[in-house]
Formats: sequence, C-alpha cells, structure tokens
Amino acid sequence: MIDAISFTNDTLRYLDQRFLPLREEYIATKNHREAIEAIKTLAVRGAPLIGVAAGYTVILGINEFRGTKDEFPAYFRQLIADVEASRPTAVNLFFATARMKEVYDAGYTSMTLESLFAVMHEAARKIHEDEIANCDAMSRHGVELIKSDLEATLKTRKLTVLTHCNTGTLATGGSGTALGVIKLAWQEGLIEKVITAESRPLLQGLRLTAWELEQEKIPYFSISDSSSAFLMQREMIDFGIVGADRIAANGDTANKIGTCAHAISAFHHNIPFYIAAPVSTIDITITDGSQIPIEERSEDELRTIFGTQVALPSTPVINYAFDVTPGKFLRGIITDKKAVVGNYSNGLKELFEE
Repeated sequence: MIDAISFTNDTLRYLDQRFLPLREEYIATKNHREAIEAIKTLAVRGAPLIGVAAGYTVILGINEFRGTKDEFPAYFRQLIADVEASRPTAVNLFFATARMKEVYDAGYTSMTLESLFAVMHEAARKIHEDEIANCDAMSRHGVELIKSDLEATLKTRKLTVLTHCNTGTLATGGSGTALGVIKLAWQEGLIEKVITAESRPLLQGLRLTAWELEQEKIPYFSISDSSSAFLMQREMIDFGIVGADRIAANGDTANKIGTCAHAISAFHHNIPFYIAAPVSTIDITITDGSQIPIEERSEDELRTIFGTQVALPSTPVINYAFDVTPGKFLRGIITDKKAVVGNYSNGLKELFEE
C-alpha cells in the first residue's frame, strides 16, 4: 500500500516524490515552513494531495504559535498567506485554506485557543478523509461513463488508455483521480494496458505513474509526450483520462503542461478524452480558462534533468507548469458527485447546488 502522506503525533510524514522511482524516501517534519517548501519543490504534488498537505501545514503552523490569543489573528493571517503562496494554480490548496479559515472565523471569538486548535486539527483530518472517499466515488462514476461510451469496443476487446502526469495515490492520498478510475477499470476487466506520457520536464508520468502501475501490477508502457497523436493515428489508444489542477465554470481545465496537445489530438481522432477531479478542483468563480493563473517555474527545470545540464545555462526558457484545455475538447468531467457531460456551464454549476 502506497503511503503518500500521513499526520500522526503532530508530525507530517510524506513520501518525497522527487526521488521516485529510484529511491523511496519518507520525510517527517513538525515545521510548517519545511512543509511549505515540500509543496513548492514538488516533493508533495498533485492537486488533491496539495490540498491535504495544505490543511496539515496550517496545523503545523498553529502548533508552533507561542503568543497570546490577541496575537493569534495576525499570525494566522500570515500563516494562511504563506501556505497559499506555495502553489498558485492548484485550487485544492485554496479550498483547504478556506476551510481552515472558516473554522477559525466560527470559533475564534467563542473558544479558547486550545479548543480552537483541536477543532482545526479535526478539520484538516476531515479534508484528508474526504479526499479518500472522493477518489472512490469518482472511480465508480468514471468506470460507468467509460462502459457507456465505449460499449461497442468493449464487446470485442479490452481498452488501452492514455494518461498524463500522475493522478494516483501519490497525487491524492486515496486511490487517485484519473488513475483511480483506471485502477478500478482494470480491476473490472475493462483495461488491457495503460499508456503513460512522460510529462516533461519533471517526468511525473515516466517516474511516478509508471511506479504506481508497477505497484498495482497493471500492464503499461511509457511514451514521449509528443508520441500520443501518432499512436492515436494508428488506433493504439481508445481513450484518454487525466486529472486537473483547476477547472473553470465553463469546463476549461488547467492541468500539467502537455495535456492540451493530447486532448486536441484525441478530439481530432474522435477519441473520448476525460477529466477526473473532485468538485473541490472546480473554481466556479471564474468563467473560463483565461482567468486561471498559470504557474511559471524555474528555467533550470528545463535546462537540466536531475542535476545534469542538457542546455547552455544562458539558454532562454519559458517554463509554464500547466496548460489550459478548452472544455470543447473534453468528452466529460468526472467528479466525486457525478460525471458531467455536455453543457459544462450548467452541469458544473449544478454540482454546487445539490
């Protein structure tokens, strides 16, 4: 069983994903700044897992507080700001900090700090428990949609699926979003093999998804990101499914850079391409993908590969961590509540009204 993150005895323990698959290294910390750095440096990554880590990071921060009750509000505001600055694109992080702020707002006046901190501890743990349950529900909704959409093909053979980046236990703490759907589909005999795109420049697909599939004993092979269109042309891919870091109200989806190219190719080849993400990843306050902040990361992530220089240090680089796939290229958005197909503006809004 993969243990991506846990919180016991006021200690955050996580699997440092930067070293996978060559080394499994677990880090334990009680320092909230170390936890923030883990999120920034992608030691902890994946939108849902970032949300879980953010909740626990707030707890580490309040555990370090040594002032009076009157001094706590300013400390708490700065703590939240520091956590939110770690990864600007992953909306789950802001979902987690918003939840912690709600608990603070509801209890600060009426509770002692000790009682307030206890309630906040429980809120952070609940974020983690909810993500695990969300993965299970999402997997079921996704499998049912795949069965429906690919019914004709499934009558003759099993399916080959393309995925990008990493969306499994390492990204969520549960079974996964897109990879959770794939795992359940494999268990139910729908999947023959998985194609995992390498996901440059940090190779989450080649390193992390491949590692998870090895653990699950699910057949797979890895490809360069630019290979997917050719494989679709040769009818070697039946459908694609990926996760998301933020989804706009109209279905436009920010995900690991390279996703949009896969989706456009799938659309061109009439291949279903799905997003799997919890409702917490949907930012209903923004109308379309142009309003999603896209993180730009260090130039050296592209100029070097695991410390080895592969380009001149002076080479100018644009290194966007994410791209935005327009909703029109998606067959469906699979959430923990249900799968939304078609009119995303109405369908996604309804998820917040149920």
